[in-house]
Amino acid sequence: MISLVVPVFNESARIEQNLLSILASMEGVNISCELIVVDDGSQDDSVQAIERAMQRDERIHLLEFTRNFGKEAAVYAGLEHASGSAVIVMDSDLQHPPDLIPEMIQAWKNGAMVVEGVKRDRGDRGRSRLMAKLFYGMYRRFSGFDIEGHSDFKLLDRQVLDLYLQMPERYRFFRGLVNWLGVESHVLYFDVPEREAVGSRWQFVGLIRYAINNITAFSTIPLALVTFMGSLTVLFGFLLGAITLYQKWVGTAAEGFTTLNILLLILGGAIMISLGIIGHYVGHVYVELKSRPLYVVRPRRKP
Repeated sequence: MISLVVPVFNESARIEQNLLSILASMEGVNISCELIVVDDGSQDDSVQAIERAMQRDERIHLLEFTRNFGKEAAVYAGLEHASGSAVIVMDSDLQHPPDLIPEMIQAWKNGAMVVEGVKRDRGDRGRSRLMAKLFYGMYRRFSGFDIEGHSDFKLLDRQVLDLYLQMPERYRFFRGLVNWLGVESHVLYFDVPEREAVGSRWQFVGLIRYAINNITAFSTIPLALVTFMGSLTVLFGFLLGAITLYQKWVGTAAEGFTTLNILLLILGGAIMISLGIIGHYVGHVYVELKSRPLYVVRPRRKP
């Protein structure tokens, strides 16, 4: 059996039709399937729309979070509840084309343990494309892994899925962790279609936070930058001090506290940046030590 995992957040406009379209792609595949839909605390009528789809197709199963825990938690929950011999993760807005599912399954039947859906064309322009390029470039430089163009659209064999679920960290980056496992993958390229309902709901601040969390989850290089900034500040301080002493010696030193103010600004800025980087990693440690569950499923009354 194949398990399909679809995280959902505020997709009431088209989610019922989209879920049925995803299942329709399995009609030509000679294998049974289940569709696990994880509602990540939607504030619209997504749950009601999913329940209508469940009435039309019994292969659809719903996990409803008590609140918004984030897409990574939704993906993890779906994978944790999947019972198939292989699992496919995909978006609910059909940005990951369901028509590619039969090819992914065929590649898996041919022996591939991981099948990657890699974007040939992102389908976005302007700031979104620039932000993506910047993120993947920094991620590659800091972590040593190249995942540019990769997406959450993946098929994982049960053995690889079990390895993924064994990793206990709270800050999860699905495509990064699968890449980190080092299991050889089969790549299928696809073009991202236009969204039929709404545009991307990612906001600029959210993208920055997402990028910082994922980069620091796979690299400690930013901590090394603290030492680099400290060394650079000390070097600049020595240079500025030498210039000041020379001016004092020849009698051309300027009156006032300009030099002192410059030094204070440089030192203060470097210290605050360093404390911010260290504090971010301490925050990661704090969250990991608390070991709270990644998600909470809304309890349902028994009929």
